[in-house]
Amino acid sequence: MIMIANARTAIAGIGLVCAAAAAPVSAQDVSARVLGWYGNQPQSTELVRPFWEKIDQSENGLSVEFRTMDEIGLTGFEALRSLQSGAFDIESFQISFIGGEDSVLQGVDIPGLAFNFDELEEIVDVYKPVIEEQLGEKYDARLLAAWPFPFQIMFCKGDVQNMSDIEGKKVRVSGILTAELVEQLGGAAVTLAGPEVYQGLMQGVVDCAVTGSQFGNSNDWFEVTDTQIDMPIGGAGLVLTVARNEFWNALSDEQKTSLTEQVGKLEADLWEMAREGHDDGIRCNTGQAPCAGKMGDMTLVEPSAADVSLIKEKLEENVLPLWSEDCSNAAEDCLQNWNETIGQTVGLEASR
Repeated sequence: MIMIANARTAIAGIGLVCAAAAAPVSAQDVSARVLGWYGNQPQSTELVRPFWEKIDQSENGLSVEFRTMDEIGLTGFEALRSLQSGAFDIESFQISFIGGEDSVLQGVDIPGLAFNFDELEEIVDVYKPVIEEQLGEKYDARLLAAWPFPFQIMFCKGDVQNMSDIEGKKVRVSGILTAELVEQLGGAAVTLAGPEVYQGLMQGVVDCAVTGSQFGNSNDWFEVTDTQIDMPIGGAGLVLTVARNEFWNALSDEQKTSLTEQVGKLEADLWEMAREGHDDGIRCNTGQAPCAGKMGDMTLVEPSAADVSLIKEKLEENVLPLWSEDCSNAAEDCLQNWNETIGQTVGLEASR
């Protein structure tokens, strides 16, 4: 794998691969560098990579070079910088990794807003205009798709019966707001890269870890944990797929229409995969059939009404105000836009 420092240098040296003219060029002249999220996920291997490879072989006039973050040695935290550098024409990135740099985008994937995929889909739909405006004004880019991974739930060592049992435990997290939520529950938030979590759990560096049920299963977390809590304490790992406007404007009208329709179908397939993957991962980790992964023997804890109430309380009193302050500093109309969309949908009001 290319070292991160070298990857940064490589990105800086990559020229724009699409025509820079404002007017659309002929179809055969348009090429695209596409950067996907991490390649060690079924979303990438089964849907996203095959999608872009098929586009490359089609007759719509687009030639595509597809790479993933890990293939070029980048971390998720560098996603926005690689977008702004102009190295890639289309890019996918997970919001939880870039929330510290863009709190407006983070507003759609705050832990505790949604507890099932129907709720999540409604939240994403009402907030899409805000996302589109932010992408256009700050990054000169446009939204092509927004899709989730399976909900980010908890794998814990020992007998954990409810969310109050997190008190005193060290919990691996991957986002600022998830860390705040864990702290408010009395736990200690710890940052570990995905490949380090198995050893961290086994050696007692952390007691619990937050990730998708399917990812945890494929990385054998069920071998070093005992309890799986089906509570989306880490949000949904929502991913945005965006295109730079300079690239988009170089496409013909026919190419824009075709790509929009095809990406829309990919987006729907990714939502369905998230729903099915979430359920399958839970079944596998707890030793239930049918299971497309590896069979574990974890104990499943379904969140009670008291657990949901506790998470909502911490969200409203502590997590949402933390995000609100950052978002207000980032954009004057951030809270108004959030309150008029997601706030009305979930019955909350964000304020400083």
